[in-house]
Amino acid sequence: MRRYCTLFDRNYLARGLALHRSLMRHGGDFTLHVLCLDESVRKALCVLDLPRLEPIPMQALEDWDSELHAARSSRGLVEFYFTCKPSLLAFLLKRGTGFERLAYLDSDLFFFSDAALVEQECADSPLALTPHRFSARNSHLRRFGLFNAGWVRVGNNAEAWRFVSWWRDRCMEWCRIAVEDTRYGDQKYLDQVPGLFPGTKIVLHPGVNAGPWNLDPRRVELSAGAVLIERSPLVFFHFHLLRRILLGLYDSGLYEYGVEITPAIRRGIYQPYLAELADCERQLRRLPDIGQHYPRDSALRRLAQTARALAHQSTVSAAS
Repeated sequence: MRRYCTLFDRNYLARGLALHRSLMRHGGDFTLHVLCLDESVRKALCVLDLPRLEPIPMQALEDWDSELHAARSSRGLVEFYFTCKPSLLAFLLKRGTGFERLAYLDSDLFFFSDAALVEQECADSPLALTPHRFSARNSHLRRFGLFNAGWVRVGNNAEAWRFVSWWRDRCMEWCRIAVEDTRYGDQKYLDQVPGLFPGTKIVLHPGVNAGPWNLDPRRVELSAGAVLIERSPLVFFHFHLLRRILLGLYDSGLYEYGVEITPAIRRGIYQPYLAELADCERQLRRLPDIGQHYPRDSALRRLAQTARALAHQSTVSAAS
């Protein structure tokens, strides 16, 4: 059985549900452990009672890791969320038996094809990371870290535990949304990992953890309904910077990375995800006390976002 874990608050609840749905199609035999960053997420997941999903109350992790609880007061909310990642991995490894591997997933990931394609590359490694593979246009972003912290896979063994403990300790010491020489949030610490942990596997498959920072429109194509990147199947995509701006209209954020939205990108990547996201939101609206927690931007802010996205031809919708 594959084991995955993720974390999200009410703002990313629909995205977390979309991730789960994509795993139901492509994850095989799996369990998804979800750290509920606020009480509304825990309540919603308990009511939904989704198959192959285990909600973990935030209190359970803080009770297990007292330093994490103490860290909450010393950093911003998103910084605290970053700090939770390695603690969640440690929590699951410490209590877990009967599984060989565990992967952390950011909640804005979405699987498009068989997750086994990832396992084939790193089955024998105690630890696996995905490089950002920044495009030439985005090479300046290397200052944020060589590896993306949105997907980190570890084995259930001593070497993996050594890494997770090291990463957790670093994040407890410092986890800020600020770029320093060797630090940025939880992510830039990963630059040191291949040197410190020689068994680290660097996954180079172009369809694994693809994202706006490495998306080359010339190398994305649709073939028999499947998305190919550099002629390899898109396994999962990282929908970083995707923002709703007006009803069912979204700003893809791709213009910030200099990426043109081609028909293959629109139809193959963004439209399927936005259609899933819309259905997840409809599901949540049917639950009591959930819809009221959705964030509401001011009309002026939405108007400004819409104008900017339209000017950059960066808008997408499930129906367009």
